[in-house]
Amino acid sequence: MKQALKGAIAFAMVGGVAQAGGLDRSGQGVNILFEEGDYLQVTFITTSPRVDGTSAVGNSYDVVETYSTPSFSYKHEITDKIDVALIYDRPYGAHVRYTNGPFVPGFAEINSRSLLGLVQYEFDNGFSLHGGLRGVKTEGEILSSPRPSFATGFLEGKTQFDWSGVVGLAYEKPEIALRVALTYWSSFDNGFDATYAPLTGLTPEGLPQFGPASAQSFDVEFPESINLDFQTGIAPKTLLFGSVKWVGWEGFNLTTPQGTWVDFTDDIFTYSLGVGREITDKLSLAVSLGYETEAAKPTTSLLSPTTGYQSLTVGGTYALSEHLNFSAGLTYAQLGDQYFEIPASGGQRVDFTDNDLWAVGVRVGVRF
Repeated sequence: MKQALKGAIAFAMVGGVAQAGGLDRSGQGVNILFEEGDYLQVTFITTSPRVDGTSAVGNSYDVVETYSTPSFSYKHEITDKIDVALIYDRPYGAHVRYTNGPFVPGFAEINSRSLLGLVQYEFDNGFSLHGGLRGVKTEGEILSSPRPSFATGFLEGKTQFDWSGVVGLAYEKPEIALRVALTYWSSFDNGFDATYAPLTGLTPEGLPQFGPASAQSFDVEFPESINLDFQTGIAPKTLLFGSVKWVGWEGFNLTTPQGTWVDFTDDIFTYSLGVGREITDKLSLAVSLGYETEAAKPTTSLLSPTTGYQSLTVGGTYALSEHLNFSAGLTYAQLGDQYFEIPASGGQRVDFTDNDLWAVGVRVGVRF
C-alpha cells in the first residue's frame, strides 16, 4: 500500500474525533506503530464548535470556544520485529463559557498533556503485540454559578504526571492490506492540588466576586477505554477503514467538600467508517463518516452542552518526496441536542439545539 494512501486514511480517522464524548479530544490512537521504518509526524487540528443555549426568556448565546489540539509522534524500528514509539498529545479538555442566561458567569477551561511510550513486537504469523505506559498531566479552572446539589464558586487545580498502562494485539495480512488492531487503555487517578474560592456575588458590570481562597487536594479517576481499528483492501488502490471506540465515562466524577462539580452518567461509543483511494502515485484521498452515541438527557454537567454527533471528514495526503508527505483534512459534525433543567425554577430549562462544528487539520510526515 502506498504511503500517501496510508497517510490519507490515518488523517481522516484523526479528523473524525475532533470532538468526542466526555472530555475526549484525541481519540488515543496507536496507528504510527504500523508505519514502515523510522517515521516522524506533527499534527495540528483547530476545532470551532457552535453550541447555542436558549433560556426560557429567549436569550441565545454561544457557549463553547474554539480550541486547538497539537500532537507529535515518532516511531523507530529497532529490529525487523521490534518497534518503539513516542506520542505527545492533549487527550482531554473542555472550553465552555456562559456569557448570558442563568449560568452567568460560569465557565470551564480544562487542558491536558500526555506522553505515551509504546513497544511493539511482531510475530512471524502476522500477529503483533503492543503496549506501554502513558503519563497524563491535567490543569483546569471551573467557575460554577449557584445550582442546588452542585458546588458553587471558583476551583483551580493542576496535577503532576500520573501513569497508566496500554496493551494491545494486532493482525496484518499485507497481500490484501488487512490490519485489525485492538488496544486497551487502563484508567488512572489524576491527583490535583487545588485552590477554592466561594462566589459571593457579582459586580454591577457582571464580574464575579469571591471570598477568601483555601487550598485543597483531591483525585479524579479518568476512565478506561478500548479502541478497535481496522482496514482492508476492497479493490485495486482502494481501502475500506474504520474504528470502534468505547470509553467508560459513567461514574466520572469531580467532588470536593463544597459539592459536585462534574458528574457523567453514561459510557460513550464512537464509530467511524470510510474509504481511501489512491488517485496518483503521489496523491491519495479519503472520506469517512462518524457517529457517536448520545448520553442521558437532561445533562448533569454544564461541561456537556451537547451529546453525540454525526460527522463527515475528508482528508488527503500528497507525497512531496520519498521521505516527506503533507496531509490536510476537514471535518463537519452535527452535534446532538441537549438541555439542562434549572432546579427550583418551576420546570424552566436551557436548551442547546442546532449545534455543529468545523475542524481543520494539517499534518507533516517525515520518513527516515
